[in-house]
Amino acid sequence: MKPVAIDDVFRFKYLSEISFSPEGSSACLAVTSADQKKNGYNSYLYLYRGGKFTKLTSGGKERGFRYLDENTILFPGDREEKDGAGKEPDLTSRWYSIRLDGGEAELAYEFPVPVSKAIPLDNGDMILQGSTLPGFEELYKADKKYTAAWKKHAKENADYEIVEQVPWWWNGGPHTKGAYNSIFYYDHVKKSLRLLSELNENVSNLKLGNDKKHIYYFSSPVRPLLPIMGETKLKKMDISTGETSVLTESSKNFEPLGFELGDSYILLVVSDLHNGMNTDGDFYKLSYEGGKPELLAKHGESIGTSVGADIRYGGGRAAKMVGDTLYFVSTRFDGAYLFKLEDGKITQLTEKPGSVDCFDVCGDNFMMVALYDMRGQEVYDLKGKKLSRFNDHALNGRYVAQPEKLNLIKDGYEIHGFVLKPMDYDPEKKYPVIIDIHGGPKTVYGEVFYHEMQYWAGKGYFVIFCNPTGSDGRGDFMNIMGKYGTVDYEDIMAFCDAALEAYPAMDKDNFFETGGSYGGFMTNWIIGHTDRFRACASQRSISNWFSMYGVSDIGVSFTGDQCLSDPWNDPEKLWFHSPMKYADKAKTPTLFIHSFEDYRCPIDQGYQMFTSLIAHGVEAKMVTFRGENHELSRSGKPAHRLKRLKEITEWFEVHRTDK
Repeated sequence: MKPVAIDDVFRFKYLSEISFSPEGSSACLAVTSADQKKNGYNSYLYLYRGGKFTKLTSGGKERGFRYLDENTILFPGDREEKDGAGKEPDLTSRWYSIRLDGGEAELAYEFPVPVSKAIPLDNGDMILQGSTLPGFEELYKADKKYTAAWKKHAKENADYEIVEQVPWWWNGGPHTKGAYNSIFYYDHVKKSLRLLSELNENVSNLKLGNDKKHIYYFSSPVRPLLPIMGETKLKKMDISTGETSVLTESSKNFEPLGFELGDSYILLVVSDLHNGMNTDGDFYKLSYEGGKPELLAKHGESIGTSVGADIRYGGGRAAKMVGDTLYFVSTRFDGAYLFKLEDGKITQLTEKPGSVDCFDVCGDNFMMVALYDMRGQEVYDLKGKKLSRFNDHALNGRYVAQPEKLNLIKDGYEIHGFVLKPMDYDPEKKYPVIIDIHGGPKTVYGEVFYHEMQYWAGKGYFVIFCNPTGSDGRGDFMNIMGKYGTVDYEDIMAFCDAALEAYPAMDKDNFFETGGSYGGFMTNWIIGHTDRFRACASQRSISNWFSMYGVSDIGVSFTGDQCLSDPWNDPEKLWFHSPMKYADKAKTPTLFIHSFEDYRCPIDQGYQMFTSLIAHGVEAKMVTFRGENHELSRSGKPAHRLKRLKEITEWFEVHRTDK
């Protein structure tokens, strides 16, 4: 048996967007794989019919699809795109259709503005969610002179930015340039768009009503400070007249997070914000005519999977209303499962440990993309029968360490954790240990295959990981507002102690630590509070909440909410929670990994901590990646993902004392 290799992460197929056709005669999903030669990823659509999956497309960039009808699939792309230096700026959004009874994909629609969602109507027209650019609000009209003026403006001003709003960028993307989402009506006969939503109104969660006559959407104002919460309105619009009404909106302790359209009522997911911006929602019932929402069921758990993994690419449906029954994915303790809300009662439909990543339902048929049995993603039915074989061979002949649960009681609550034993484990020998700390902090580690951990186990390390206070899946357990670096740090140290006690073969003198995002924050915090680790690797981290506030794409909202302070109100508290404050106490050799386009935890956070360690005579190294963002370890370019893992592993290897 061979150990998991560093490039085995690219043996996997990544599955997403599983969807039934309108009548359920077929299903489709996106399948993505790494292309190491081209240093990128290829995505194709696969059709499920007659009990098997067959490849439907061949372009290599097919994702974000939807069924146009029972025999036609629509997807965005740009097969007309021509490479070359000096290419003109272009906002054109192209969508292709492919028939399921044979033939190649054909260009079906060209829209003059970027379109992120296309909803077909029975008459052949479409409702679109697309972009509006301040100063050029009429680009959707496709006037040639007007478009030419925008192209000239974009080209002349490509090398500088005018910033008039916060945030001015999003992780991995360019400056926003003030762009926001609008609703458009597409006339397929005239091949023209008309604007349905208001200017300076940012639109999200666009849905077509069951009567096909109305659309429903969240609306928030476009202003210098884009609100994360607090100014959301659920609107209803008559498609034929454009008449709108507000059905419900944010108020004190009432923040709409999402909605689904039932047969007799709208189902709202609402947060009461008692745990700040991370508070999970409960289910409310709202009349299609508006009025006061009625509490339908308490839930208080996240919608969708929070289970971390590094063998995914893309997302998919996490909730769907069928009649007046809601099916949804939710994270509970250390796994993500499928649930049903019916007649005010929530029922758990799946029990298998792991993660349901996305699903669809049509009639009595369910299809789920899930991570089960410490393998790659596959498609399953509701009973757990495997319907696909995309990753059957990904781990053939490889040693896969099975997670052993290690839970402990601390201060009256339970900390959940796991241990992976090294390959060829001999309890009479001593082995180095790596603790891996998850991001979030409102996520969880669970019983799923995690490539980097399995790679380390294959190289002879114990790998341990846990879900400390702040983790998802346990209601109020996730609340660490104003507590960063206190109870969570104590939980992690207690788990380390428990692991060393439970597994005498662990070598406490060769104990290493790493983590990304929140895990990077915790790495920076750890090195200023203990020297128990031989070496640490801090990834995409936070080191200074003051600069985080002013630079991150979520800095203003996240910093104030999570630290219960800002640079002007109780700045001492903000500094207390900043790992930089304790950098002069650090002794541990530390590697810092950051990406230049990470605007979630910007690169200055790593530079500051790295510089502080060097200034105090501590061994440190900084590795940076151009063209990457906060998602480097999960969806970065293949060569960069390998380089990142190689750097971390070599950092630990060179600091071992048992070699």
